[in-house]
Amino acid sequence: MLKFTDIDFNAVWQETFGWNATAATDDRKFNDQVESDFWVQLAPRYTQEYNLNHDTGLIAAKLASFLGQDKTILEIGCGSGNFTLLMAQYSRQILGLDFSPAMLQALQQRLNTSEYKNITLQPGKWEDFATPTTFDYIVSVNSLYRIRDIKDALLKMHTYSTQGFIIVRTIQRPFFYSLYQKNNLPCHECLDYQLLPLLLWRLSLSANVEFLDYPKTKHFVDLDAVQQEMRSDLGDAAFAAASKQLLAAFTAQAQNSQDGLAITQPRTTVIISVQK
Repeated sequence: MLKFTDIDFNAVWQETFGWNATAATDDRKFNDQVESDFWVQLAPRYTQEYNLNHDTGLIAAKLASFLGQDKTILEIGCGSGNFTLLMAQYSRQILGLDFSPAMLQALQQRLNTSEYKNITLQPGKWEDFATPTTFDYIVSVNSLYRIRDIKDALLKMHTYSTQGFIIVRTIQRPFFYSLYQKNNLPCHECLDYQLLPLLLWRLSLSANVEFLDYPKTKHFVDLDAVQQEMRSDLGDAAFAAASKQLLAAFTAQAQNSQDGLAITQPRTTVIISVQK
């Protein structure tokens, strides 16, 4: 019988998230150029369309509470700066690290029209990052998804931080996850948020885990668009079998809007923090 202490959580991470699969040349996970090209397309509209701060202020408030005033921050995967600019309001200095030149360019454009002079940008991967400098805190917001050796990455965060680090992970679930759960329908869910604390605890790092729940509203042009998303989430057969109750539940909750139909569903972000 397998004992809990025998489990290699780093190996579980690699197997669960596909790192042991044969590398596909067009897979963002394995191909840096494909990943870079993906962000070139997304960078110009990322701040407007994928800004978590548009959904909730809870995450920004949690970061501010954890980090405190006048600290030096290294942000892994700063992107277009949705949280970088907020942290700059109370931090002494921030180094924003990101793999995507396009996302750093988008952030630089925002900096050019801002008052903040305490943000420095650096291109690169966390796995390759090296400096003689340490930082008070390290921050990662949804940025560890391309890390193969997560154990080394976490230990590196511990090494480069003098006071601690915080990992923010929005649970990757379908928008209609709650509705599917109520109808006992299985659907995809990324479980990295469950593995990360286990890895930290195995490394004898005292990690605190907190779940932030908040509503997110999404707009659909019409009912056909709703059905298309549900079918994509569940597969043709599962959706066909449950479509009547799912669409009835949607109709009961949805509101008419100028964009068609609007519905609000619960969303969850996990805050994993280590305080030294």
